[in-house]
Amino acid sequence: MQSRQHNICSFGYTTPHAAPPRTLFNFSQKVMDVIVIGCGASGVAALRRLHEAGVKALGLEAADRIGGRINSVPFGDGTVDLGAAWCQGEKDNIVYDMVKDMDVLGRSEPDHRWYVASDGSLIPNEKAGLVENTLFAAVDSADRNTTASLSGYVRQVANTIDVLNEEPSLKNSFVEWFERYNHVNGQKDIKTGKSLRGLEEFTPWAFMMNWKGKGYKTILDILLKRYPHPSEEIPVEILLKKEVESIKWKSAQSDVSTPLVHVNCRDGSLYAARSVIVTLSIGVLKERHQQLFNPPLPVEKVNAIQNLHMCVLGKIYIEFEEPWWPKSPANFTLLWRPEDKEKFTKEEIWITEVFNLNTVDYQPKVLLAWTYGEGAEQMEQLSLEEVKAGMAKLLDTVLGKQFNITPIKSIV
Repeated sequence: MQSRQHNICSFGYTTPHAAPPRTLFNFSQKVMDVIVIGCGASGVAALRRLHEAGVKALGLEAADRIGGRINSVPFGDGTVDLGAAWCQGEKDNIVYDMVKDMDVLGRSEPDHRWYVASDGSLIPNEKAGLVENTLFAAVDSADRNTTASLSGYVRQVANTIDVLNEEPSLKNSFVEWFERYNHVNGQKDIKTGKSLRGLEEFTPWAFMMNWKGKGYKTILDILLKRYPHPSEEIPVEILLKKEVESIKWKSAQSDVSTPLVHVNCRDGSLYAARSVIVTLSIGVLKERHQQLFNPPLPVEKVNAIQNLHMCVLGKIYIEFEEPWWPKSPANFTLLWRPEDKEKFTKEEIWITEVFNLNTVDYQPKVLLAWTYGEGAEQMEQLSLEEVKAGMAKLLDTVLGKQFNITPIKSIV
């Protein structure tokens, strides 16, 4: 299981033509031209471009792996992605442009849909599909020259759908599902959620392509030229388990001949370079930018960090002894009613935040459950066994009335 935040911020201080300065510091290795802090996809891409330009560069990564939000792990009959999973669309997509001729992407078949109310009853596809299509069409055609809440607009539209006005409880369930599915509200405060004006910067719906069971980590292998020919891998230097504690990015001395950036790591190591590129997640920057940068970042960068908002989107992969869904690929939309949520304890509230389950390409016995917001945060605090028990209760309570659920084998 996994839930991660969005990426990216970059920052640098550069004097490319300065002579190598003399220094009294005991650096952990020779002075570099550039240090890249954070080796997710953006950091790895930066290291590749720097290598191609003949620049002496070093990558520092806090984790014990590269990739950041790209985290492909073995599970079930192959690989699953705990973070980023799909290549979304062909237009204006640098990832697609890089791999389109490499035969690494596949297209999924259309889902077989089931709309399941939290009391276990099935909502007819004709009715549910009409509601879903109406909501999506209204958002697509909305006036975007306003900062009005997208959530508020969706609720206004829902009030105009006759089939929902006939069943008020179903209306609330559908609106809640739509908001979760599209991550409309903020993590905890609706005021930090999406606005209609924000749709101007939203990429229109595009076909999502899978990685043919090999995971999004394929793009890391391509960036480093491990694929398709491992012998051509570029020799970039990346140090793992190097959590950066501070970045001294301007010399406190008046001597402009020593404009090195000093990077201190939690393990006591010290590195120096003429420039630094920071690709830490916005979550890390929100928590630590005041401690990380010395001197502090310029006001405009601090404002950008503070004004960017995010939400937590949780993923739970569930492997069953045998597939129990009638057809594949399968997609189950869960429509929660308040009275059914009350059947769960306070510690189980996260279960009622699960809004969708779908099959996974190249994984015939696996379903992927999605949760959002505070429910995802609560889920992250639990052990795998506790999450497994919670998912078993969800499946039994909501889906067990219509389907013969087979035992859960494992989760991640």
